[in-house]
Amino acid sequence: MYTDLPVVGSIPRLVGIVASAVGVLYIVARRRVRPLSWFHVFVVLFVLWAAVTTLWSVDSEATQKRLMTYLQLALLVWLIWEIAWSPQRTRALLGAYVLGVSVAAVATVHDYLSGVHATGYPGRFNGLSVDPNELGVTLALGLPMAWYLSLSQRQQRVAWLWQLYVPVAITAILLTASRGAFLTMLVALAIIPATQGRLRLRSKAALCAVVVGSLVLAFSFVPEATLERLQTTQGDIESGYFGNRGRIWRAGLEVAREHPLVGVGAGAFGAAVVPSLNFEWASHSVPLSILVEDGIVGLLIFLAMFGATITALRAVPRLPRRFGIMLLLTLGVGSLSLELGYRKQFWFVLGIVAAEAAATSVSARQRPRVDRRVGPTEGGGELGTGPRPVEMAQGPYDHQ
Repeated sequence: MYTDLPVVGSIPRLVGIVASAVGVLYIVARRRVRPLSWFHVFVVLFVLWAAVTTLWSVDSEATQKRLMTYLQLALLVWLIWEIAWSPQRTRALLGAYVLGVSVAAVATVHDYLSGVHATGYPGRFNGLSVDPNELGVTLALGLPMAWYLSLSQRQQRVAWLWQLYVPVAITAILLTASRGAFLTMLVALAIIPATQGRLRLRSKAALCAVVVGSLVLAFSFVPEATLERLQTTQGDIESGYFGNRGRIWRAGLEVAREHPLVGVGAGAFGAAVVPSLNFEWASHSVPLSILVEDGIVGLLIFLAMFGATITALRAVPRLPRRFGIMLLLTLGVGSLSLELGYRKQFWFVLGIVAAEAAATSVSARQRPRVDRRVGPTEGGGELGTGPRPVEMAQGPYDHQ
């Protein structure tokens, strides 16, 4: 998938190591840490439970490897929590994600124009040689982020730059010909009507024109064979096939029935389904993977992580709250047909939503309230004749 490097393994891993080191140095220099939220408490419990499953794992090597991955991902969400303590910092991380996936989206379009098909996937395209299904979902996750960033900008020109990601991402997602990513994209685009709020009619019309124009442009650009594959989505779901996933899911559920409470060990899904499938297939579903590998106990802890994040959103202003909900919905739909539970983008989304919820709720509480009562005049006149206090300037979230 990526160019291998000595010692570190790949360029993304090298970037992750450097970023983690810089983050840790920043926290050390600051000489204090933030109290953990309930989300982070459940993250720790989930990693600890994954460690416990090594005692009965059917594939101890895979479990140990998955445990190391979980530890790195737990470090990721903690660094996000420590670094992104304000709305401006969370938006900076969101912007970094959107810029990164923009490169992958442009690379996918470039591959299509160059006639470079995805290896092993004729008629499908994947920039940077990433699995087309994973690439499509990763690009779809960037849609709510880009839209939220555009609505958080005071300068209209900067806002339009973020919205430019929408047509590029839609085109790239369609070129991957991933049916799961296509459904995820439709959910992600729901953030647009969900955040119209109190915008003026002219603004709403302009935003709708952007979306409709993006869809028309993308569908006219994508080859007919790709569109025909996407049209089979409904039939695949109704038949229970869905790209050979139905057979894998049934085998996974059978294993879950045999090991319901504690599972077969973190990362051991492939080994557990070998007797029935004669191959170490991936689960292609985050909930099923957690259920099979970590049992009901692990699944409940995992769902508690989601629940803690959603609960934290109740205290934030309308725009970031709707953004967080739509981003989590997008992640949830994308996780139903793809094994993202041990991928960085999955945990990044959870971590950034938790950080955004905390940052915006604190910002809202600290914002001085305007005393709308009319006080006396400076010269000691009667009540009701004095000047009204000046209200604060409208912030990026107040228009929603």
